[in-house]
Amino acid sequence: MTKPDAINADQMGDVLGLLVHDLRNPAATITANVDFLQEVELADTDSIEALEDVKLAVGELRRGLDMLAWISRWLTGHVPLEAANGDAGMFVERLERANTAVPVTIEIARDDQLYAQGAQVAVEVVDLLLHNTRANVAEPSATVRVYQDDEWVVIEVEDAGEAIAPELRDKAFTLEGQKALKGRLDGRYSRFVGLFAAAVVLDGVGGTIEAAGEKGAAVFRIRLRGARPTRPPTR
Repeated sequence: MTKPDAINADQMGDVLGLLVHDLRNPAATITANVDFLQEVELADTDSIEALEDVKLAVGELRRGLDMLAWISRWLTGHVPLEAANGDAGMFVERLERANTAVPVTIEIARDDQLYAQGAQVAVEVVDLLLHNTRANVAEPSATVRVYQDDEWVVIEVEDAGEAIAPELRDKAFTLEGQKALKGRLDGRYSRFVGLFAAAVVLDGVGGTIEAAGEKGAAVFRIRLRGARPTRPPTR
């Protein structure tokens, strides 16, 4: 079979969508069987640890499938992830009660106007960035800040790792840039082309993401368009 000269985006999106659908079924089967084996309380410690490793690995696989699903929808011209407008600070604040990938400190400028378009995506994208911290920082933890910047609501994720190199920042969130990030400490590559997936999801709600910072103070900056809160109808 000869290699095609060009790949149609719609066709590639459809194929990715099929792959995601097909792979979700065996992933769910593995998870269900691991849950069953954990419930029977195996006596062997090594077996228990092995099952936990399998469960974690399948969780990562399912996370990757979510990202591929976002990219699939983007390629076919659909909104990658439907996300409600809302108070971005409120969505980020939920991380304090969640089982996050790394320990998180939350800083919210509560006097600012934090209502934003597609604010619900904040939970997904920040979670993705916290997994990036876990993979790229020796003693991982992160600070997440939410504040207003003119017409934008900004969410920053800062950690003590290497910042993305200045020469890579323009391409770090593009499809073609993922290969350039891989294998570089200052590339901050995210598994499952996560930085590209983050840009795709944010683009679907009119938002953006950028890299900033320096060594020991790496920053990812999400920008969401400010919106007016919807008010309940008066009686």
